[in-house]
Amino acid sequence: MIEKNEKKPFYKRNWFWITIFSIFIIVSATTYFANFSGYQGKADQASTKQSKSLTNESTKKNPSLIQKYNSIKTGKRGFSKKAIMDLLGQPSSMQQIEAGADLYSLTWDSTSDNNNVTIQVTVQNNKAIAKSIQGLDIDRKKLLTLDDFKQLQIGDKYNQVLDVLGDPDEYSDVDGIKTLVYESDLAQADPELDAVIKIDISNNKIISENQQNLK
Repeated sequence: MIEKNEKKPFYKRNWFWITIFSIFIIVSATTYFANFSGYQGKADQASTKQSKSLTNESTKKNPSLIQKYNSIKTGKRGFSKKAIMDLLGQPSSMQQIEAGADLYSLTWDSTSDNNNVTIQVTVQNNKAIAKSIQGLDIDRKKLLTLDDFKQLQIGDKYNQVLDVLGDPDEYSDVDGIKTLVYESDLAQADPELDAVIKIDISNNKIISENQQNLK
């Protein structure tokens, strides 16, 4: 009489060890990819932070022309002629506005940043009292329309103007009133006439706004 083979314990069977080995491979692979993804994410974040840091550092060391212009203070705390020249360099011209008075107009033409840009600063008693910048090359993504203009109301903040209309073609600042002029990339109601938007800002808020020939 043939005796039946004794049943092997499960840990001596091939399928058991194949299953264990498969689980080990899956867990190892999952752990590797999880760690790699985490490392890659941290590396990307570090790279982004480093890039932003370098950009900010570069901006501080090499401020743009508009940043230089905006940094010039006017009025009671107006910059001196020397401070302005330290910032913008020697002016293209300096004219005395009124004979016998300490009142001068300083002009910078064909600046190093842009050959078409002109900056003018009026200095009285060695303090800047007014300034303007013209000829900026503004590249708008779309034409500004009458509907865009109507989004702004008296009392809206300066940043809202920039959010809606973008940077102006001209800035001027006289007696604490900042005037923004938009002349490029405007939708014209009459193609034969120029369109323009003019907005006055005081204490960081719109105090007047007008437009001509917008569609």
